[in-house]
Amino acid sequence: MLCDNCKKNEATIHIKEVHDGKITTSNLCGDCAKAKEEKGELGSLGFNLAEVLFNLGKLQASLQPKVETRKENGSALVCSSCGWTLEKLRNNSGRLGCPDCYRTFAPMIAEALTRIQRGPVHLGKRPPCCGSAGTAALEFELEQQKHELDEHVRREEYEAAAICRDRISQLKTELEAQKKAPDSPEEEQPEKEAEHE
Repeated sequence: MLCDNCKKNEATIHIKEVHDGKITTSNLCGDCAKAKEEKGELGSLGFNLAEVLFNLGKLQASLQPKVETRKENGSALVCSSCGWTLEKLRNNSGRLGCPDCYRTFAPMIAEALTRIQRGPVHLGKRPPCCGSAGTAALEFELEQQKHELDEHVRREEYEAAAICRDRISQLKTELEAQKKAPDSPEEEQPEKEAEHE
């Protein structure tokens, strides 16, 4: 697919915007996206595209020894299954070469998602079978609170740990309530199975 702007280069960045139910799609090559970013024409995205891509490189450099990968040409981070590099990932608008790329580039992907949206957990629309976004947000916050509790206990900050403990209890209660709600997919399944028996 060619770039919507220059009509010469291959489009590697695909931007979809939804306003009042109307979807607008822009397909840009890396050069045109960079130029639009520099002019401030991509400002409505809520994140700086160049900064996200730049920080992927910085994060890769700092975490490279911790990630198990195959090395090619001395220093490039490479997926051991398909041979994709971080550079190729950047040039293909974040598309990955194979499922193992998710493990190889996991820290970089998590960092990019955290910068682009509110965290590494998808909170948007979901199929009915996968639970609500509210449930995912509660589960994510629960995990964060558990981690904070461990940190407070480790630092012997017992008052802060007690606050985390109370919030964890509250979150568990909210999760149970959501899972038992009548519109919850988990509750609908047993009823459907009972009808078929």
